[in-house]
Amino acid sequence: MTVADTATSSRQTVGKPRVFYLDLIRALAALLIVLAHFNHHLDERGGGYVLTREPFGISVGALGVSLFLIISGAALTLTYRRPIDLKKFYRKRFLNIYPMFWTAWVLATLYLTLISNGRPPNVGPARTFIFTLLGIDGLALNFHFRTMYLLGEWFIGFIILYYVVFPLILWAIDRFPVVTGVVILAAYAATAVIMHRYFSGYPSSMVLTTRLPELAFGSYFVLYVRRVHWVTVIPAAAVLAVSAMLPEKIPEDVGTTIVGISAFLILVVAGRYVAIQPVRAFVGLIARYSYPIFLVHHVVIWHLSQRIDVYGLFPLQRYMLLAAEFVLIFALSVALVKVTDVVVDFVTKAFTGMSWRPEVSEAER
Repeated sequence: MTVADTATSSRQTVGKPRVFYLDLIRALAALLIVLAHFNHHLDERGGGYVLTREPFGISVGALGVSLFLIISGAALTLTYRRPIDLKKFYRKRFLNIYPMFWTAWVLATLYLTLISNGRPPNVGPARTFIFTLLGIDGLALNFHFRTMYLLGEWFIGFIILYYVVFPLILWAIDRFPVVTGVVILAAYAATAVIMHRYFSGYPSSMVLTTRLPELAFGSYFVLYVRRVHWVTVIPAAAVLAVSAMLPEKIPEDVGTTIVGISAFLILVVAGRYVAIQPVRAFVGLIARYSYPIFLVHHVVIWHLSQRIDVYGLFPLQRYMLLAAEFVLIFALSVALVKVTDVVVDFVTKAFTGMSWRPEVSEAER
């Protein structure tokens, strides 16, 4: 994987350089999402929560997702020269997402089948497996479709949809930046109105046009911003402060957009001052495994929350539990990468070339 791969995949091709601020934001976003789900399951069982649940007027998880979306647009734009070779683009996106997603889903389903007397929590009609096969089961579930969802949440399906339209969006931003920006903002505003009036029972934050400003901002940033002056931190911090003080006054989707973009700009500047080698090594490690971490963390946290009595934990105990669970999540993420590599290697060897023609060695003749 290159530095510019999206948040849904973080393995790297040897020899390609990494851009530190993208790794920093990717790693932080991964940690924020793990923290969000840890806090959710901890708090609902009476264990309190770690740090904060709603910094700057939006949830920790929403901030993590927003940062992921911005770096997805930035990373893809940084990677691909225009015009994009569509065949290579879609092939690489397929290989980056699906083999690991399918491997993780099968392993998790089999494990939960063993410990639940043959009744895993994601059981469903066989016909709904098509959603999982396409990687959109989490997204479809949030729009009231019955699925066999287990991991990856809505974000996997969402980013797949973004991949489909990314070449067109990048072409438009590259060729007609002002017009495209106006169209994106108009679609953003129209979506907010339509969802509020006619589809209030559905999550507007999971609609592509609602998140286009964040995705497009990443592309605009790479194409047209050469350097972020440190003074930019001042208005960006002011936005965060206002959002934190007026959480009920700012619409949730708007708050998420402006907070995510402001936090991104601050982190780009901050990245210049923390890019010492120990920090680079740690950040690079987390960023490299951000996709498998994303796939396994929620299942691990949910599974452990069913078995650990967290009621009335002291703050230090919460931190220790979070650290222990993150170490387990990271270990399983590393293992998932290795298992996926074995699976991909096997499938490649088994079905490449004259795979259906029997081969007989000289000794067997």
